[in-house]
Order: sequence, then structure tokens, then C-alpha cells
Amino acid sequence: MLTLTTNILKIFGICFLRFQPMPRLWVIWLVAVNLGCVGFIARPEGQVVLAVTLVAVLAQAVLFGRMGFTRVLGITHVLWIPMFAWLASRVDAMATTPGLTEWVALLFVTNLASFVIDLADAHRFIRGDRAPHYTWARG
Repeated sequence: MLTLTTNILKIFGICFLRFQPMPRLWVIWLVAVNLGCVGFIARPEGQVVLAVTLVAVLAQAVLFGRMGFTRVLGITHVLWIPMFAWLASRVDAMATTPGLTEWVALLFVTNLASFVIDLADAHRFIRGDRAPHYTWARG
């Protein structure tokens, strides 16, 4: 459990402290929009987004422990596909809560953009770009 927690902290440390300014701002935006689920935590939609986010982060920590900070980490975002399918089935139920539909739309656009980046990274990984491109320790 300590290793998993350490890996999560290293991933966030790399993203928030080591990334270049533009990728860093993108990750801050991505995390902030996904954490918007806390504002709707009383709703099943907020709870599902939080659960999927936590599972994705845990899966990234496992991958990070095995492969380092490689381009394959974003593959965990495949979990967003069933999440958004489920959210789409709840559009009518979401309309009763002010701001929820708007947040889910923002979440969808943000995560779709991230997923496109993830696909490009996965393609590069498959084509041989497998070396870790960031590390926590300077060296």
C-alpha cells in the first residue's frame, strides 16, 4: 500500500512540478474538471466519476511502478468510455440538478481531448517510444 501511495505522489509530483508549463496547465485543468465531481457528490453521477477517477489513478500507480512514467499511463482513461455511456443514459435525471448537466458536458469535452492525447501517446508507445520520459528524481 505504501508503494502504491508513493507512486501516486510521484505521478502527481511529475505532472504538477516537472512538466513544462503548457502540459502542466493542461493537467491542472484536467484534474480540476474531474474533481468537480466533489461538487455533485450527493448525486450518483458525482460518485461514479469519483470512483472511476480513483480506479484510473490506482491503475496508473501500478503501471508507473512497473514501467515508470511512460506514454502508456493514459491507457487507464479507457475507463471513461463506459462512464460516459452511463452518464449519457442519465441526461434526463441530471437535468433536475442545477449545474450538473453543464459540468458533465465540460467533463466530456475535457476528457475527450485528453483521450485523444492518450491515443496519440499509446500509438507512440506501440511504435517503440517506451522509455520513461519523466522521472521524479533528477538525474
